Amino acid sequence: MKFWWLADSARLAAEKAAIEALAREESWFELDRWRFHEGRLSAEGLLIAHGHSYPIRLVYPDQYPEVPAWVEPQGEIRWTTHQYGKGTLCLELRPDNWISGATGVDVLRSAHNLLVVENPLGEGEHRAPSAHDIGQLQAYDWGANPVLIGSGCAARIRAGRAGGLSALRWMAYDDVWPIMIHDEEDRQAARRPPGPDLNSWRFEVAVYVSDAPSPPAGDLDRAGLIGATGFDPETAAAAEASTAGVVVFKGAELEVVHLVADGGTHRRRVFVLPDEDGARSARPAQVGAKRVTIVGAGSVGSKIGEAILRSGVHRLTLVDGDVLLPGNLERHALDWRDIGFRKVHGLKRRLLGIAPGADVNAIDVNLNWQRSAKTHAWQVEAVAEGEVIVDATGDPATALFLAAIAEANDKAFVSVEVFEGGLGALIATCVPSRDPPFVEGRATFLAWCDVQGVKPPEAGPRRYEMLAEDGTPVIADDAAITMTAGHAARVILDILDGTPPSIDSAWLLLGYRKAWLFDGHSHTIRLSVGERGVRAPPAGDPEARSFAVNLFKEWLGENSAGA
Repeated sequence: MKFWWLADSARLAAEKAAIEALAREESWFELDRWRFHEGRLSAEGLLIAHGHSYPIRLVYPDQYPEVPAWVEPQGEIRWTTHQYGKGTLCLELRPDNWISGATGVDVLRSAHNLLVVENPLGEGEHRAPSAHDIGQLQAYDWGANPVLIGSGCAARIRAGRAGGLSALRWMAYDDVWPIMIHDEEDRQAARRPPGPDLNSWRFEVAVYVSDAPSPPAGDLDRAGLIGATGFDPETAAAAEASTAGVVVFKGAELEVVHLVADGGTHRRRVFVLPDEDGARSARPAQVGAKRVTIVGAGSVGSKIGEAILRSGVHRLTLVDGDVLLPGNLERHALDWRDIGFRKVHGLKRRLLGIAPGADVNAIDVNLNWQRSAKTHAWQVEAVAEGEVIVDATGDPATALFLAAIAEANDKAFVSVEVFEGGLGALIATCVPSRDPPFVEGRATFLAWCDVQGVKPPEAGPRRYEMLAEDGTPVIADDAAITMTAGHAARVILDILDGTPPSIDSAWLLLGYRKAWLFDGHSHTIRLSVGERGVRAPPAGDPEARSFAVNLFKEWLGENSAGA
């Protein structure tokens, strides 16, 4: 606690003197005593308005004067509508307009003005003007539970063009029971509403649309509501029997009534949302349709996948055979819900929870495992489908293999490696039209390290771990992982957008602390690994090519005939 009255005793003295002077000089305030109430310094007394006495308490919060003092009744009593329940009065000085130069006397004057205007213990015929400016967000979960609907869907409902209307209802968290209404057009988007899911307490409910005027506010039983809708007998019977449907009255302002399970009804507050799918990703649809392959769904790979998906890339192939264990949770994008499952399947579930319409292909193997050559072949073919192939394994051998696949298929390649102890990271990029092959770039990097008189950092005996000078293990924390994933995602997105990070073939060495060749956090070394240069195409053999082409044509013909 701050204990403002100890930390700023001069302010305390000024407040005390001003309050006591007010009591001496003004007839409308009588000071009874100073005391601590619920651990807060308080002045208790009477405010007098129109001959009526109001026992009040002026309370100074611990963070005063950065936080305003307030006035409340000494007992639980409601005097005015400008009051939070039976407690704090809502005055002219509030958290949204308070300045630290204001005083407790100012707060008492505001409270007295309110009581003079409204005279709650007298006639009480007047109400003080309200300065309340309560937006939809602040009132979101006040009273009526919310119904969410996109502006496009709302317009289609009013125009009678909404097809396949449905709604999702989430069971209560934080005492909120939201319902989201959507139609067929909404469900075409990659970020479309998800389907029902028992594990997430998300259920589908029916939607019934009425052209009739909305019934007046107030209690309305199920039969009365259905009678007011003007539904045909079949629709009326279905709505009457519904245990969790919603009725939408499509006037100038949509009104929604929830048909609850006990046979009653509940009017809900409607929030019409702007249709802004993809507005925050700044990514055109043609870029979002490109596929990215991420090999390694660990801490770095999982966060790269989530970052580029949220940035508008909705076609991903994930490759990893590892299983999520409790020790992974410190740095991984997943949580306890996926413990014991293959990381790629947990990550796929998470990504589809963000963009249910995304195309996520999960391959739950490590590419260096023993398995049939046929299985290995189709899995590598799936890897090669990516416009960008990303190595997030931290394993040099796997990086070289993936780089060779990318080179052979004329695909961009990005290798991401967090150095031991989280001292920094390396993001190596190979764009086929610009950069030398990865194996040559790696050789340039190793030669550069030799010239600097240092060994290249490694992943450590345990992934991303190193030993300090005193022998204490130093492990890359989640901040190092997340920063690396963010930089890597930026590089991948730039490649997809057609704006690679630079015109030269620079590898990024990112420093997170003073170690190795880094001066400290944010020290970035752009290492040029040379240019691609002109390369002679491999020598061809026309006879061999013709032989293979003829066999391929035979195969196509056989399959066409079978079809």
